[in-house]
Amino acid sequence: MKRVVDVVVALVLSLMALPLALLIAVLIRLDSPGPVMTRSHRVGRNGRMVKVWEFRTANAEPDAMETVAGCQGEEVTRIGALLRRLGIGRWPLLLTVLRGDLSMVGPRAELPRYVGCYPTAMRKLVLSVKPGLVDLASIEFRDEQKMLASLEGEALEEAYVEQVLPIRLEYAKRYIESQSLLMDVRILLRAALAPLLPDVKKPL
Repeated sequence: MKRVVDVVVALVLSLMALPLALLIAVLIRLDSPGPVMTRSHRVGRNGRMVKVWEFRTANAEPDAMETVAGCQGEEVTRIGALLRRLGIGRWPLLLTVLRGDLSMVGPRAELPRYVGCYPTAMRKLVLSVKPGLVDLASIEFRDEQKMLASLEGEALEEAYVEQVLPIRLEYAKRYIESQSLLMDVRILLRAALAPLLPDVKKPL
């Protein structure tokens, strides 16, 4: 049933978003030089590598997403800032959902080097399910980038691994242990309303 919901929701949203997505692509090209989308490789279910694409929101190379977003020195474009604020920069990931590599709701698909930092038991638990386009952390822990914005280099990596990652993993654990179709629907609805709400950091 979860897969059916994924396909139906992703297909409907993709069709609805297509005209605006084409406009966004044009605006990105007009706003700054570079590709319309950037890609990164994330760890999916059972450790399988997943290639994901997102709209480019910063002046970066095509493969520059293999790092923590929102770090100091990252030159966010004017259109990119708007996409991040509205939470629509990840629309291309709907195609990854249709392909079956992601679910609409599930733990965040992380970069390989950060998955290597997971405690063994937590890694086994998180990788036992398909990662999602949205999760509890993306709603209840939305000031992650603000926490990291003043950092760079080793300090950025250390802060992400020691402060942000444990919180994200706890949210993932909470979701996996109590996941249901109703819970997925509630998370999707909250994600849709999130751009209208103030940023918050809701501790576990």
